[in-house]
Amino acid sequence: MKKHSIRYYERVRKVVSFFLRPWFRHMFILDRDPFPELPERFLLVSNHVINIDPLMVIDRTRRFMFFVATEHLFSLGLVSKIICALGAPIPRPQGGNAAATVMDILRKLKNEGSVGIAAEGNCTWDGVTAPFLPATGKMARASGVPLVTVKVQGYLASPRWAFTRRKGPVHISLAGIYQPEELRKMKPEEINALIARDIYEDAYATQAADPQRYPGKRLAEGMEHALLLCPRCHKLDTFRSRDDRFTCSCGFSVRYDEWGYFTEDGGEAPFKTVRDWDAWQKEYLAGLAPEDLPAGEDTDMQLLRIEEHRRTQVSAGALRFDASGLKLGDRFFPLHEIAGLAVRYKGVVSFSDQAGNFYEILKEKKKVRYHGRKYLLLYQCLKGEKE
Repeated sequence: MKKHSIRYYERVRKVVSFFLRPWFRHMFILDRDPFPELPERFLLVSNHVINIDPLMVIDRTRRFMFFVATEHLFSLGLVSKIICALGAPIPRPQGGNAAATVMDILRKLKNEGSVGIAAEGNCTWDGVTAPFLPATGKMARASGVPLVTVKVQGYLASPRWAFTRRKGPVHISLAGIYQPEELRKMKPEEINALIARDIYEDAYATQAADPQRYPGKRLAEGMEHALLLCPRCHKLDTFRSRDDRFTCSCGFSVRYDEWGYFTEDGGEAPFKTVRDWDAWQKEYLAGLAPEDLPAGEDTDMQLLRIEEHRRTQVSAGALRFDASGLKLGDRFFPLHEIAGLAVRYKGVVSFSDQAGNFYEILKEKKKVRYHGRKYLLLYQCLKGEKE
């Protein structure tokens, strides 16, 4: 990858922002007040509520920064080359070890320029900021540059699971600027607590305090990528969505409205929000014994190994994940050999094994989607991990 100067990337940022800013304002209702002047070099940490909010944060701060991006962005051929030429993102493998990414971040901060991180490493499913890696505070302290915290609000305008956008307010606000000398006096755990306080967002608490409409089309479509367990029949991955309706094969059905709430025909829905439904499905699955957990299954899948930003198919066929491990075609990974598992976009599964190999699971037909988050929920239950 060819390296460019910060001056080059700053010029690129200005040109890209010139075209993107009207597009952002057409899609959403955005803040217009400028940010205060930021330090010459800094580490920016934000939450992650919309897939494109890193671009929105860069535009809002009016400063170029190297943003951390997931590994898949580097294996898209020409698209990857364009992305790297525009912003030189720092690679971070999902479902893999982040130590190399931390070292890259510290090198960038020392030798090149500012760095931006979406702390959770994953866009929120339910509108609530998730925990982030404990090493974040230690990294911020070791960086030797100011720490800038930014809060993004506006989950209901473009939920991760949705296929359509909604016209509604999105707020990107500066939460704090902390100088290196302040950070050196704090323990890493205290810095983590400070970051968690500054970037924490609960979209439904915000909506309850100041209700806003988010009108749009096909409001419920895609919800089966996030909500996978039926509160009536307790079956996994049996939902389908159409327009503003979300329906299970057992007949249970709810409507999702432009305020972000559920209603049920003939009465109140068992859950009013995506947040509450998601919390229930996690709690329900976590309460089951490993042998009682439903298996995750899909047909016509392919297993790709990613090496040096290149994908190579290593197996294909039916996919099954249960307490014994993950089987796809003729390849089997015992549960104890899976070092980490994550999902990107609406649920493409990525995982790594104990040997450091990195894999991705896709449908054999590229335009067909699968609901990969069910594998993450099951993996977290079996490993005793939190998302």
